[in-house]
Amino acid sequence: MIKKAIGLLAGIAIIGGVSFDQIQNILSRSEQVTSKAIEQAKSLGLDKKGTDKKSSSKKMRLEIPAFLTDRPEEVIWHDGYTVSFNRRTKIPNWVAWELTKDRTEGTVGRSDDFQPDPDVKKGSTAEDSDYRGSGYDRGHMCPAADNKYSEQAMTECFYFSNMCPQLHSLNGGDWKELEEKCRKWARKYENIYIVCGPIVYSSYPKTIGQNKITVPDAFYKVIMRQDNDGKAKGIGYVFKHKKQNKPLKEYAVSIDEVEKLTGIDFFSKLPDDVEDKMEASFNVYDWQ
Repeated sequence: MIKKAIGLLAGIAIIGGVSFDQIQNILSRSEQVTSKAIEQAKSLGLDKKGTDKKSSSKKMRLEIPAFLTDRPEEVIWHDGYTVSFNRRTKIPNWVAWELTKDRTEGTVGRSDDFQPDPDVKKGSTAEDSDYRGSGYDRGHMCPAADNKYSEQAMTECFYFSNMCPQLHSLNGGDWKELEEKCRKWARKYENIYIVCGPIVYSSYPKTIGQNKITVPDAFYKVIMRQDNDGKAKGIGYVFKHKKQNKPLKEYAVSIDEVEKLTGIDFFSKLPDDVEDKMEASFNVYDWQ
């Protein structure tokens, strides 16, 4: 687990279990976080009791990472996923969702209606013309096949805020294979929590299109489940953005390793002892 400023991120990390007023006080005391971060907390749909107004089950949204303070972040809720959008890179920092068994059994057809996210300012996100002739796919982070349970979810998963430029060999190859594995695990374990996104480490990354959409250097995905005995199990994957075809286990890493690569604190709402143990190691045989 990434250790951040004591008090500030401790409050943010357990955002589902404290009051909105407490969060606001924590944020307002920090010199590192602007007032915009408070607005981002509001954007998560929290009421005065710190519960999620958009969730009928009042769940803690375990898939949502801790707020980012080292890069642009705009947190946007959609029906099937939540995105942390970066207006500088014009791709997501992360996309997170809970995948349940029920959601894998939907019947809504793929829409293929790629379009700008209406919640992102025009010019801050990609348009279809940016990808045309670029040599890159419009690579879903939260895949269409995870959103077949709802017409709205299917439409929203084709927003460009959920896309990254991705080589077809990866998008239609090992990345797709992991997406299929995730649906298999959701059916087997009833539900899993997923966060994925790009890794950009180049000082001057390649861009495509008139809107200069950043091309990632790599991609990550982290997955967590809670078994009936209460134990949390997690695993991470890192894919370099190049043509390759290997067994999925060769991309597997600990979630701690993904946190080091991305600077993102995943699954921070878990108790610290549970999170630390789950993220420190992985076992591919826990994910068969």
